[in-house]
Amino acid sequence: MIEVSASLVLALIAAGFSQRAALDLAGIARSTWHYRDHPRARVSEPVAHRQRRTQCWLSKDERDQITVKIQTAFAAGKSVYQAFYDALDAGDPVASLSTWYRIARAVDQTTRPIRRTRKHRATAMPTLLVDGPDQAWSWDITHLRGPYRGVSYQLYLAMDVFSRMVTGWRVETREDDDLAAEMFEQAFTVRGVLPRIIHSDGGPSMTSRTLGDLFAELGIATSRNRPRVSNDNPYSESLFKTAKYTPDYPAFFTNLDHARSWAADFVEGYPPPPPRRAGGPHPPRRPPRHLDRCPPSAPSRHGGPLHRPPRTVRRPAPGTDPYGPSGHQPRNQPRPTPRRLTGSAHVRVCRPADEPCQATTRNGPPPRRGSGPSYAGSGVELRRRG
Repeated sequence: MIEVSASLVLALIAAGFSQRAALDLAGIARSTWHYRDHPRARVSEPVAHRQRRTQCWLSKDERDQITVKIQTAFAAGKSVYQAFYDALDAGDPVASLSTWYRIARAVDQTTRPIRRTRKHRATAMPTLLVDGPDQAWSWDITHLRGPYRGVSYQLYLAMDVFSRMVTGWRVETREDDDLAAEMFEQAFTVRGVLPRIIHSDGGPSMTSRTLGDLFAELGIATSRNRPRVSNDNPYSESLFKTAKYTPDYPAFFTNLDHARSWAADFVEGYPPPPPRRAGGPHPPRRPPRHLDRCPPSAPSRHGGPLHRPPRTVRRPAPGTDPYGPSGHQPRNQPRPTPRRLTGSAHVRVCRPADEPCQATTRNGPPPRRGSGPSYAGSGVELRRRG
C-alpha cells in the first residue's frame, strides 16, 4: 500500500503537481514522505520514555546528599530554609530551595522542628459580680475637642459600676498620672468610702506606678482590660458616648473653662431622675419647645387658652368654628370631604360691612358674584372658574 501511494505521488509530481499538492491528493503526511527518503538512525538499546532523564535532573546520590543535610538540620532544630542557606553559604547547595522543600516532604516529619505559634490564654475570662454601690469603680480619660486643630482637653471621669453615679471627675489640658491620683484622693475623701476594686483599660495613666502605689497603699485591687473582647472598658466608654450625644454637647470647646462648665452641668444631671410611678417606665413628657417662648396665660386668636396646633390642616366646615368654643379641636367632628380646585382660583378678601369687598385674581379676570360655592364665616371666599 505504501509503495502504491509512493508511485501515485511520483506520477502526480511528473504530471506537474507540486510535492505538497501531490501528498495532499494521495493522503500522505509530509513527515512520512520525508523519513521515507531520509530514515532515522537505528538505536541498538532504546530507552522507554518514562525512564528517560534530562541532564538537569538530580541523581540518586545528589538526593541522598540533600536528605542527609536536611536530617542534620532537623536534629539541630533548624528549618529547611536555614539548612538551604547554610549549604549556599558553604558553596554546595546542589539544588534550588523548592527542590529542598520537595525532598524534605519525603523525610520523617517527626524529627522536624515545630514552628512557634501563638498561644491563647488558658485562663477563663475574668468576671466581677457586684450587688451594691461603691464596690467597683470604673474610670477612663476621653478627649474633648478644642477650638483649633491639635488642641483638646482631657476629661478624667470615674463612675460607680452598680449605681452609674459619677464619683470623680476633672478636666485638664493634658493626661497625667499625678492629676489622676489627685482626682481619686479627692473622690475618696468626698465619698467617705473606698471601693473594693477599680477597673480601667491599659492606658499609660491607668498602668502608671503613681496610681499603682496609691491603690496598693489603700488596699484597693485593680482590674485591667479583659481578654478576647473589643470593649475592654464598657461602662466608662458607654458613659462617654452618652455625654457626647447629649443635645447640648458643643461642636468644640472654646477654652478650658467652657469644657469644665459643660462637664459640671452634665455630671450634676447624671444619672437622670427615675420616671414618675404613674407613668410607668416612661418619663413625663416635656411640653413642645415652641410653647416655651409663650407665657402660659397668652390667649389664642380664638379667645381660648393656648393649644398645640394640629399636625394636619383641615378645611373647616361652613358656619363652624374650627376649634370650637373651648379652643380645642372637637374629637367627634366628622372630617369634611376636601374639594380639589382646578383651573384658576380667585380669592376674595372680605372686610367689615361698611367697606366694599375687594376681589383679587390670579391668572384670570375677577369672578362673577354668586358663581360657585363659598365658605361663610371663614373670611376667605374661594371660587372656581367655570
